[in-house]
Amino acid sequence: MRIVYLDEPTYLPDDFVREMERLGAFEVYFDRPDLTTAVQRLSEADIAIVEWTRLPELAFAKLTRLNHIALVMTGYDLVDIKAAGAAGISVSNCPTYSAQAVAEHVFALLLAVNRRILQADRLVRQGESHVYGPFLAGELAGRTLGLIGTGRIGQAVARIARGFGMHVIGANRSGRAVPGVEAADIREVMRRSDVVSLHVPFHAKTKGMITSELLSSMKRTALLINTSRGGLVDEDALFTLLRDAKIAGAGLDDLVRVAGNPLYGLDNVVFTPGTAWYTDTAREANMAELLDTIRGYVNGSPRNIVNEEFLASKRPQSE
Repeated sequence: MRIVYLDEPTYLPDDFVREMERLGAFEVYFDRPDLTTAVQRLSEADIAIVEWTRLPELAFAKLTRLNHIALVMTGYDLVDIKAAGAAGISVSNCPTYSAQAVAEHVFALLLAVNRRILQADRLVRQGESHVYGPFLAGELAGRTLGLIGTGRIGQAVARIARGFGMHVIGANRSGRAVPGVEAADIREVMRRSDVVSLHVPFHAKTKGMITSELLSSMKRTALLINTSRGGLVDEDALFTLLRDAKIAGAGLDDLVRVAGNPLYGLDNVVFTPGTAWYTDTAREANMAELLDTIRGYVNGSPRNIVNEEFLASKRPQSE
């Protein structure tokens, strides 16, 4: 059994490495390879851990040995999961490790936008004190928080929101009831909410799901918080609405366009660089979840498989 960590680990504790070495020959690469190099590495592995490298359909044509890809993160948009499944390669993710961390980050962004914390910090550093005019804010208590997606992270956000005295409504694909969350469809959530928070995976069916029409239906006083993938949102429409004060503000942890994004010129937006998940607790939990996922696969009890519906018959693992 040969296991490779394909690309630049964010965190790789010694105990994780020791456990991997108990499962088989384990090799770690500390770079971010191009596709040609990635395919070469993957072709010599039975199991691959992937953190950064995008693997499109064409990556799987020559991967006759690889049986399983273990993604380090919750999202699985890096990999063409349908093509991987057709090649007999299962793909797993780590869905639970960061729920609390991301939920807390939602409120870090929300409070920073709502209370204009960055602008206030700049003024104080310039020697100002007791400046009130630009910083009139609405209190969260009594306001409505709308969730698009009510899974683990959405429910963690709801718990925190209730602590602030907020009313929580939410939409999900199945329409299932979630305790403490008033069920609503996506249009109602966008229209009624004072704060909208996005918590759905990014893939072909959810790309651009927060359309110009939905964004335009938000209250002028509302805030949009996105700790999921930037590609869920029509970024051009969001820019226009924020610029024209038709949405009050946004907190964004991911963007489609990183270089030269016009959103950077707006002072009613707060950005973070994909760090919503990154806490000490979540980082350790991530490694534990990744290890459990790989162990489960090796022991014949795969878990967290995201391409089950596309998966062809599995090939025997190499010794």
